Amino acid sequence: MSINSDPTADSSSRPRKITARVLAGLNIAQIGALLAKAPTVERRLCALLEKDRRAGVRRLAVRERTRQRLREAEEAREARMRELESRLWDSGLTRVAGVDEVGRGCLAGPVVAAAVVLKPGTVFPGIDDSKKLKPEQRLQYRDDIAVRAARIGIGVVEAADIDRLNILEASMKAMRQALARLGSPGPEHVLVDGARTPGSPYVETAIVGGDARSASIAAASIVAKVHRDEIMVSLDRRYPGYGFASNKGYGSGAHLAAIEKRGPCPLHRRSFGPVADLLRPEPSRAYLAFEESFRSSVSLAQLARAAGPLSARGRIELPSAELAGLRRLYRERRHRLSAVGVRGEAAAADYLEVCGYAVLERQYRGAGGEVDLIARRDNCLVFVEVKTRLQDGSYPPEERVRSRKRAHLTRTARHYLARLSPASDIESRFDVVAVVLRGRRAPKIRHLKDAFQASVR
Repeated sequence: MSINSDPTADSSSRPRKITARVLAGLNIAQIGALLAKAPTVERRLCALLEKDRRAGVRRLAVRERTRQRLREAEEAREARMRELESRLWDSGLTRVAGVDEVGRGCLAGPVVAAAVVLKPGTVFPGIDDSKKLKPEQRLQYRDDIAVRAARIGIGVVEAADIDRLNILEASMKAMRQALARLGSPGPEHVLVDGARTPGSPYVETAIVGGDARSASIAAASIVAKVHRDEIMVSLDRRYPGYGFASNKGYGSGAHLAAIEKRGPCPLHRRSFGPVADLLRPEPSRAYLAFEESFRSSVSLAQLARAAGPLSARGRIELPSAELAGLRRLYRERRHRLSAVGVRGEAAAADYLEVCGYAVLERQYRGAGGEVDLIARRDNCLVFVEVKTRLQDGSYPPEERVRSRKRAHLTRTARHYLARLSPASDIESRFDVVAVVLRGRRAPKIRHLKDAFQASVR
């Protein structure tokens, strides 16, 4: 019997539509039971429920409206999941493959890719990205896909190859393997999850978030996930103690503790952070000293002084791995401190404008030098050197403008003044603005006028 017909009607007569009067003759439990059994409920009946004088019936109406909205949203999502394949099928193609990989972020085990070709018009109700499904749902879908898909291919790249190739290239290799194992003839079009295609011999389209936008990619993600999980459960028996059956090679707390206690096994990826850290030898004292000086540097000048011994041939000898690590750290710190300098110059410019100066130039370059700011107030042109730090310095900012830097500033100031009218009778001076950046608080600024004397005419 339909929920939209009168349950009290005589079975021999034609069912009558439920009216407000019929609803009044049913208690709340009867109405709730009828709603629970019904696959769909007409909007007309929902409207009647909402108008019922009983609060319990009105609550049932709210629940039913919510259920309808969720059902409609799921139907729309499933339609979107079929849209990409449907377009290709409608164009005459029949062998459309979806490909996806799993296991990129694991510390142990292989990366696995799957390619799935669905028969045109195939629908898997409720299918979604494997990460959004429960394990038992993934198993059910995998079994259904195995029966109803036209073709399935699986590619596996082991940890040793991941370390040799890097994880991105290993993932691409696994995808190419999976596509090759679909058999002949190959797919006419491949839909790939992600921003990069694996470079197979077939026509490929990369789709960011594809496992939530394509039914065939979602199917591939499920097949790959279940296959890899089964591999890790099997390997747990060969390499006990790491919890592979439960963590599947991901970096859980218990897994990290097991690596630290037992050391890595052959399944572990030696190039991945926590594993690599355990295998890396203890750094030398020289490395630790440089690392500390780089990390504690709060200005570009201080960082350059800290790195000085590394650039002097024959003065410091370090293993190549440590030297490469220090160079990476130096570049990272230089990039961060450069960004700090830009923020400091902006803060200094704002400060000068508040004090009545007009900022004419920022980072003016000329004659082989650079002036951070050129400002003017009244008849005085001010060449400003900005010194930015992340903490208060232990010495005055003028002491950080060394003689060589002063010479560069002076040459650049002359270059700028030479561009002005020869008849211009304007005064000039060199200032230093020291800026201390303090997170979200306002920067601390110290303005030193006439920081040093130099002839610019």
